[in-house]
Amino acid sequence: MRGKERQTFQYGWIVRKARSKGPDVWVLRWRDGDADKSRTLGTTQQLRTRAEAQRAASKFTAEINNSIEVATFGQLVRRYLQEAIPERQSTAGPLRSMLNARILPEWENIRVVDMAKDPMAVEQWIKGLQTLPRQKDQKPRDLAPKSKLHTRAVMHRLFEYAMRWRYLDCQRNPMGLIELKGTSRRVRVIYLLTPQQYYVILSHLAPHVRLMAVLAMNTGMRISEILGLRWRDVDFEQATLTIERSVVGKYEDGTKTLASASVLPLHELLIQELRVWQAREQNVNGWLFGNLDTGRPYHADSLRQDHLAPAGRKAGIPNLGWHNFRHTYRARLGSSGATPEVQQKLMRHSSIDMTMRYGQNHMLDSTRPANAKLVEELLAAGALSDAPLLRPQVS
Repeated sequence: MRGKERQTFQYGWIVRKARSKGPDVWVLRWRDGDADKSRTLGTTQQLRTRAEAQRAASKFTAEINNSIEVATFGQLVRRYLQEAIPERQSTAGPLRSMLNARILPEWENIRVVDMAKDPMAVEQWIKGLQTLPRQKDQKPRDLAPKSKLHTRAVMHRLFEYAMRWRYLDCQRNPMGLIELKGTSRRVRVIYLLTPQQYYVILSHLAPHVRLMAVLAMNTGMRISEILGLRWRDVDFEQATLTIERSVVGKYEDGTKTLASASVLPLHELLIQELRVWQAREQNVNGWLFGNLDTGRPYHADSLRQDHLAPAGRKAGIPNLGWHNFRHTYRARLGSSGATPEVQQKLMRHSSIDMTMRYGQNHMLDSTRPANAKLVEELLAAGALSDAPLLRPQVS
């Protein structure tokens, strides 16, 4: 943990302020901890230009620096938690956990200005991050590259607010200078389910988890959206399913993005499955998948750990997660010949670029024939001209 120090210099900023009577005045403002302070330098008649006002302000610099209490990173974080943390609980919860358990213990008492002067110290800290074992017999290991990238993104966001709240002069965000090579590379393999694996998995699932898997595989819905479904969202007559909320843990939120809120088509086979489920299961506060013990939807992590992962191992897939169904759905869309625009709509992504990144390692089924057609066209043209492209030329 790093020790607390005091800032050695404070710039402040100058503004021109109008008055109801008399000429405008030049005002020096500065930040003292969480408080904004100011001092009138003189009127625009006395100090005719901003340069003159700046020279007048320089006389008070030493006095300000002697009295100011510099904002620490801990103060920045606390203000962020009070004023700017995302409202979505599924985002705010992990963010609070990261700040309190990982970031604050290292940087709480360090001045924001000092961190801005030495972003390399933050870079080295992020590169050396390790996991926080939950059990005594577990050993820490190197933090996943994606998690390190996320940590840098959080630090970057905090320093954006540091400039917004004038803890720092507006400049290039110093966290943008941090380089983490290899963090954009995916570490875990994306397993796309074959039809045979899918049915093996279904055969080993409890009824409520089985229906969730069926919906995930055939609509591409996220598990948080499936758990957020209420019966009023299902329109059997119009054969549609409305997605307008998500449930993560004990929190009910809106959808992940605006594009995620949508109306999906329901196939007749899915409608039959849902009708059977509605007829046989007791209604729990209107939820499709309500837990009788809690009155709320089930917990996604528990469903995965207790049901989905064991079923995946029986199908030969290690660490099966709910998002495997979504990746598989996207890959099947690509293989079906659906246009990128239709795929984006069904995946409910904000951009086509995001859609194209899903299920990439299954795209050979569609890319191989297209590539073969181009090669064969060139070979045919070469044969007609007595100059086959893949045959070495003899001089």
